[in-house]
Amino acid sequence: MIIKFLLDENIPYALVEFLENRGYTASHLKKIGKSGIKNGEVYKIAEDNNMWIITRDADFQNYYKFMSYNVAGIIVIKLTNTRTHFLLKAIDNFLEEYSDKLSKKHLIIIEDDRMRVY
Repeated sequence: MIIKFLLDENIPYALVEFLENRGYTASHLKKIGKSGIKNGEVYKIAEDNNMWIITRDADFQNYYKFMSYNVAGIIVIKLTNTRTHFLLKAIDNFLEEYSDKLSKKHLIIIEDDRMRVY
């Protein structure tokens, strides 16, 4: 099963290479010419391509809205330190411990001290 990620424009480009080096497919909204689109359009791209959305946008953590879309899943990053290094480390930790969660639809919220999976 190929896991594909759609990175929101608020996610650093470095995560594309990071994920691809681990065998995943990753696209960035800015790199595909979709900067500034509305959240509904982000959902639509993810639905059409069976992708996971990775974002820092808190609007995506609304569980009921999440369930109304047919996306592979959503990962919301809510870290205090927003430097790229910390984001990559958090994603690496997630993939080490919870990569099995990528096999079906989940809303995942990654915080400084915990990961919540819905």
